[in-house]
Amino acid sequence: MIDDNLNRGWKQHYPTYVFKNRDIAIEEYKTASKSLEAEERIFLNASNIAVLASAGLGSLAVGSLNSLTAKFTGILPPYLLLLIFLLLTAGFSWVALRYFADRQRAIVFAARKVIVLRRMLGLSYGSTQLVLPNWRTEGADEPFAIRLFPGWNTYVTYPYYAIAGISTIVLLFLLAFLAKQLESYILFINFPIWPILISISVCWGLYLAFIYRKALLDVHENMDTLLVKNLSHMIRLKIVTNFEYVIYRATLAKYELSRLHIEIKELKGMLVFIEDRDFYNHSGVSIKALLRATLGFMRIKRRSGGSTVTQQLIRTLFIIDQSKLIRRKIIEILLSFSFNRILNKNEQLELYLASVRFERGIYGVLEAMHYFFDKPIENASKAQSFFLIERVSNIHSLLLIDKIIQTVQQALERKILNIQDVEELIELYRKSITIGKIKDSKGELSKLDALIKI
Repeated sequence: MIDDNLNRGWKQHYPTYVFKNRDIAIEEYKTASKSLEAEERIFLNASNIAVLASAGLGSLAVGSLNSLTAKFTGILPPYLLLLIFLLLTAGFSWVALRYFADRQRAIVFAARKVIVLRRMLGLSYGSTQLVLPNWRTEGADEPFAIRLFPGWNTYVTYPYYAIAGISTIVLLFLLAFLAKQLESYILFINFPIWPILISISVCWGLYLAFIYRKALLDVHENMDTLLVKNLSHMIRLKIVTNFEYVIYRATLAKYELSRLHIEIKELKGMLVFIEDRDFYNHSGVSIKALLRATLGFMRIKRRSGGSTVTQQLIRTLFIIDQSKLIRRKIIEILLSFSFNRILNKNEQLELYLASVRFERGIYGVLEAMHYFFDKPIENASKAQSFFLIERVSNIHSLLLIDKIIQTVQQALERKILNIQDVEELIELYRKSITIGKIKDSKGELSKLDALIKI
């Protein structure tokens, strides 16, 4: 997991864009603030109206069933009328909850926009903490501290409890009345029917909870990620709780590469070649790589990594506790399947380069360039790209000469590198060893020279 300190790791905590005309930006901020205020007012008023309407319609439906069925005698069979009431109740509940979910999304997106604009205009709460933690102060400097779904015990779920509660009770009474009307047709009437009716009503309430929660998934969330979060809590593996904020930070780091005109096409190609050659063919997890890693762990074959680029990205971004290997691997694999459906392959490569760990305390290719080359490289050569990607996750700064030789030989065979590239690569390693950024305690760098003579 990355270091969240401002002075290390990802340095991008807010957009780097600036406004030439601040008056326009201020007007945009005012408009966003007014929009936020209006959305909050609409949500509150709609909640009150929905509660009153649900209670009124529910009491009317339950209390007037006999009189309503009597008035429609000869026009509609009682059971058909009850089915219509059931459909109306279900439809009203579904539409109402979707409406409140949309209103909540509008509120949260408006609030996030206000925070971003406020930060871009130069206003920051810094690390000041008064009565409440910093992030609680209207999101402070973190737009994704404002969540679409903050929890089942927050104001966001009040409309659900009101609508689903009343809807479930009305449904129970309607089902009971319908069962009474169909009494002569129900073969299992000798058995208690109330447990069945109550079970159906409870399942309806749970279904409404499911659709409401699903409607409040964030941009990079799906139901799979929620299940994995709960599983990680059950097996006591610590992972980050706010996925959206972490992805936001990684995306800002990616945009920083673009702002500095750093071309990463060569880096992406080298990343796939060195770390995950089946990257474009798997769904986040490579079964072949896992089997190969398992055989290596059992010492049947030479040990090798089984993590795909997606898994490495997941491990860097979301998993805090790296010590529990088996539990970490389970969550890593499950999240990789999930995020492979959320982020396309190109996005995964970009976020990987922007945020993954290269050396101890060095996160992201931009910081790696500063560390090894003392400056950002706008157009990294093939040798520089190979060198940087080979250093990924090498937290002990070791010269892994056998791995380097094997990979360079394969790159030469596939014409990814040529002899001139290898000569440049050797110089890069030699320089880094000389200044102490790579450890070559056995003096094995000279083995690379043999590759030039092939």
